[in-house]
Amino acid sequence: MRTYLRIRDGRTAEVSGEVVREQPLTVSVNGERFLTLLCSPQQLEALIVGYLWMEKVIASPAEVARLDVSVVDGRADVTLTQPVTLPTERILTSGCGGGITFRIDHRLFPRLHSTLRVAPDQVTARMRDLFAAAVHYKASRGIHGAALADAERLLVVAEDVGRHNAVDKVKGEALLRGIPTEDRLLLSTGRVSSEMLLKAARMGVPLVASRTSPTEMAVALAEQLNITVCGYVRGDGMNLYAGGALLLPAAAGAARG
Repeated sequence: MRTYLRIRDGRTAEVSGEVVREQPLTVSVNGERFLTLLCSPQQLEALIVGYLWMEKVIASPAEVARLDVSVVDGRADVTLTQPVTLPTERILTSGCGGGITFRIDHRLFPRLHSTLRVAPDQVTARMRDLFAAAVHYKASRGIHGAALADAERLLVVAEDVGRHNAVDKVKGEALLRGIPTEDRLLLSTGRVSSEMLLKAARMGVPLVASRTSPTEMAVALAEQLNITVCGYVRGDGMNLYAGGALLLPAAAGAARG
């Protein structure tokens, strides 16, 4: 809890409230310093496992022989079961705080082939579920939430100051708990940028839904990779930017045809 001044209608009052936490976490792999992430200090094992999987450093959690995380020191030491060559061509993403990725070429991702079909009201219901489950967001309003879901329920929920980190945590939790991510929904409270879309592709997720907007590049990638992108998801509707996984009302479907 922190004390701060709230200014409303020309009046100033001293109040106490939650302010979202953010800290650097330096990750070393097999004794080699890999990178430093700016993140929220929750679900850090999931974040590390998810990030290493996303960047193709590992193929499964079974390749992690040991993972030591010190929140106090801001360090994570990962020992793998085999030597690896860490990627070095870093790309500064459009993430909160400036995210880092090493693989952004869409040609590295196969086009998805999924039979998933969901109704718009199922997407809006799962987005409501995400906001209900995002406890840190409700406390501070300064954090992003992400979730893996099927049409009926949330399967994994994660929060972080970085929307990319939140998705990495979702994948990490899914890996650690043995939950497949293919043919699921990926929900986010943040913008769907190109690297967010590619994370979904890497996870085998055919539908990405956001409380806010996608970027033009993300929509173009979604069209190439056969991923459905829904933005501005609200209780009364949403925007459909790409893909065919959403079951449209008959009149809207005819209009689109």
